[in-house]
Amino acid sequence: MSTSEHTYKIRFARSDEIPAIIELMRPYNMHHIPSPEMGALDHKFFVVAEQKGQLLGAAGYTFLSDDVGKTTLMAVRPECTRMGVGKILQTRRMQILRSLGCSKIITNADRPETIAWYKQHFGYREIGKLLKIHSFGLNDVSEWTTLEADLTDVEVPSSMQKKLLINVALTGMKNRKSDNPYLPVTPAEIAKAALEAGELGAAIVHLHARDADEEPTPDPSIYADIISRIRGKNSNLIICVTTSGRNWYELEKRSAVLELPDDQKPDMASLSLGSMNFPTQASVNSPQIIQSLAFRMMERNIKPELEVFEVGMVEYSKYLIRKGLLRQPVYFNLILGSLGTMSASQENLRYLVSQLPAFSTWAASGIGKYHGNVQDFAAKMGGGLRTGLEDSSMYLDTDKNILASNSDWIRKAVDLAVINGREIATPRDVRQWLELER
Repeated sequence: MSTSEHTYKIRFARSDEIPAIIELMRPYNMHHIPSPEMGALDHKFFVVAEQKGQLLGAAGYTFLSDDVGKTTLMAVRPECTRMGVGKILQTRRMQILRSLGCSKIITNADRPETIAWYKQHFGYREIGKLLKIHSFGLNDVSEWTTLEADLTDVEVPSSMQKKLLINVALTGMKNRKSDNPYLPVTPAEIAKAALEAGELGAAIVHLHARDADEEPTPDPSIYADIISRIRGKNSNLIICVTTSGRNWYELEKRSAVLELPDDQKPDMASLSLGSMNFPTQASVNSPQIIQSLAFRMMERNIKPELEVFEVGMVEYSKYLIRKGLLRQPVYFNLILGSLGTMSASQENLRYLVSQLPAFSTWAASGIGKYHGNVQDFAAKMGGGLRTGLEDSSMYLDTDKNILASNSDWIRKAVDLAVINGREIATPRDVRQWLELER
């Protein structure tokens, strides 16, 4: 096995990989896990190095407080030592911890060569000793050497993507056909619009269901109908459904769509990260509701589409990651220009992006008349575009003479990609970015 050309991939661990991670620990006398020295491992706090489907190494981390992170375990296959795998894994977990608000990192080690490695390459210093409570690591060493390093100067990678992601919110909850006859409202119309969006370059379609009277509905049977129609003709398109609290607050209604059987289950579901005021009503999202929805999405392997209207919501996402209720990498919709939340300025968008956790994917949207400006900003900044009739204006012109369709807005997004020299991201690209499990 050769890693000389760094052909391996660093990614977040999957839930089914914990046995393989423990097996990696065997040569280091750390295979007896869980034990009094090390509790059960949680895949949400591990990164792995992979090459051609084989794990080369793994590294875990946890949180001692809001601003202090801690490494847990690291192991690299013996045949892959001295090839840079460990350095990349350590760098990755330092970047993750820094982006989640940690200013220091603590590591315990018992091997002299490991202690020297941390000091030489990552600026650690010894701060004490800790007595072992169980046979773990070197049997002839009875204590851990506790090391500490600062994270404040750790450079967090940019959340820019070379390819441009297009996410289309087709219908929303507000407008009716009387506002715009191009608005899709029936399952057949919504599915048709989604398939057209995929043909034009969308990677994600964001769905809101309507009942026979065009009223928004959480009815999972209507979502099942829409999803089946889409998947029957395009199984690659990433399907996202809403769990919005704008029209109903009850958890049972909001989570009903998450309980669809596997063949109709959505790939993603929206998760608003706080309460906010819209111009004429409030969207109420209590901490209990947010955490309950996040937990159920994780149980069902549905990736949250994190809805952000102001910077406190980004901070709450980091809290949920630290609690293990969100699994990285995460995806954000940054939505600006709605009265009562952050205005649609380039400075606000830049600030939101600068606060995102490392290795996140994002798209941005401006509400109504701000839609075009925010799309321009996002395309230039290396982000994705969320577009479609839910967010954008019902009209293509400022004089409101030319009604818009979802296809019109997608074509404008494609034009922005071309102008900025960016390729369009395919559903397969985005699945890889988000590590979406099929």
